[in-house]
Amino acid sequence: MSVRSALRIEPLLQAADESWSSWTAGEPLLRRFGSSGDVAAWRLSAEWQQDREVLLALGRLTLEAESRQEATAVLVMLLLPACEAVVSSRTRNVADFRHVEEVAAGYVWAAVAEYPWDDPLKGWIPQGVARRVGRALDREFGWGESAERAWRERAPVTPEVVERIVDPQASPAHLKASELYWWALSEAGLDREDLDLLVALAVTASEDGISARTSGGITARSACLRLAGPGQTADQVQYRAIKALRVLRAAANPAAA
Repeated sequence: MSVRSALRIEPLLQAADESWSSWTAGEPLLRRFGSSGDVAAWRLSAEWQQDREVLLALGRLTLEAESRQEATAVLVMLLLPACEAVVSSRTRNVADFRHVEEVAAGYVWAAVAEYPWDDPLKGWIPQGVARRVGRALDREFGWGESAERAWRERAPVTPEVVERIVDPQASPAHLKASELYWWALSEAGLDREDLDLLVALAVTASEDGISARTSGGITARSACLRLAGPGQTADQVQYRAIKALRVLRAAANPAAA
């Protein structure tokens, strides 16, 4: 397997190619091409600035609802080589590198979707996107200084601490189903649908025996695959879950936000 295999974007690319002239109509720079393959072939000999302008044209189309999916899929395909190089450099001595590739697939999609296409950074875009993926993996797996503190600075919680923050008369079931759930909705400001997704992912991850090496294990691709509904991809489920976790993390620790 590779990051591209884990992404499973071939159907999306095929759909984008079949309707290329329709969804790219608003960007004159893209009219010279007839498919994503044409762009990939052209980039092999294109000048740096020309390449940047074509990528930005595709990026602007990710901001439009009617072309978002097609443009994002094409950009992911075009930027994937740089991202795969970053993933490869981080998995040289990792036994379970397939799992890293699956997690990286979600981050590649998220990095492209979240890139500031309307206010782009200076520099080479593939490198910028790949750097974002690398930092996300470092946080996810606890590598280097970018490691997510929530997972590398864990400490046991004593009964005394629990008693100070919850009703001592509350049962564990009541605590889980009521107090924490209500805090996430009312104080953290998480949407009910997103919270329900996190709960479902937690149950799925527990059933699958997924380890806590990623964000509690619940954003593992295998869990996201099981919960992807009709018309959804595992990448979309993973991206939504990661955003929801960020909301909870910021609410629980405002100083680190």
